[in-house]
Amino acid sequence: MAPQTIDSTGFAESISGMALFLDVDGCLIDLAERPEDVVVPPGLVADLDRLSARLGGALALVSGRAIADLDRLFAPLRLAAAGQHGLEWRPGAAAAVERVPVERAVLDRLTASLADFASGRPGLRVEPKGAAVAIHYRQAPHLGADVVAFARGLLADVPGWHALAGKMVVELKPDGVDKGAAVDRFLALPPFAGRRPLAMGDDVTDEDAFAAALRHGGIAVLVGDREPTRANRRLPDPAAVRAWIAQLAAAR
Repeated sequence: MAPQTIDSTGFAESISGMALFLDVDGCLIDLAERPEDVVVPPGLVADLDRLSARLGGALALVSGRAIADLDRLFAPLRLAAAGQHGLEWRPGAAAAVERVPVERAVLDRLTASLADFASGRPGLRVEPKGAAVAIHYRQAPHLGADVVAFARGLLADVPGWHALAGKMVVELKPDGVDKGAAVDRFLALPPFAGRRPLAMGDDVTDEDAFAAALRHGGIAVLVGDREPTRANRRLPDPAAVRAWIAQLAAAR
């Protein structure tokens, strides 16, 4: 069954008992040709701040970006966050960032191999992320199949790592951590514990967060019309997400 479109009126009274887990690129903000070119629209930071306060802090960003990058984008606001698809985790605005240990020699070797592959292929861009590395092909979509095949082949003899494919990007990251595990971890601690989770995102990398929210009796919201999906609700685009957040933040 296709996910149903949601609106703010159905949540205005019950939102105080929920915990929100929000993807960033393609969900809160529109995608750009390069990750560094995204724009945070006016008013979004203030709306997130008000909504987080209304939820007693039970609002977390769950993103493929590093937490330092999230803090830069949404400054001066700091929120609970999971970065790099769960490789980084911060349970609250004032808490320290915890990071999954990564074997640096392996990461450096994978990064160098991706850089060699990208050289001479215009439009490919390698992005070191701290505990993982990504290769983007948004500016060269015709190379997508080659990028995915190369990334997966690169890990054939690298145990403990996997290739995570998303929208015009493939990320090489250690096994055992994903957005779903991050959501589970948040829900075990205050102020998230005991609340009904709502996970929202646009990409296949958000499906683990959707599954976690549904396991806990919550709601999974797909942004866009991608199929198949575990989500049971949807919004059409990031502009609709921002309007939804603004209405919830302003509700009395």
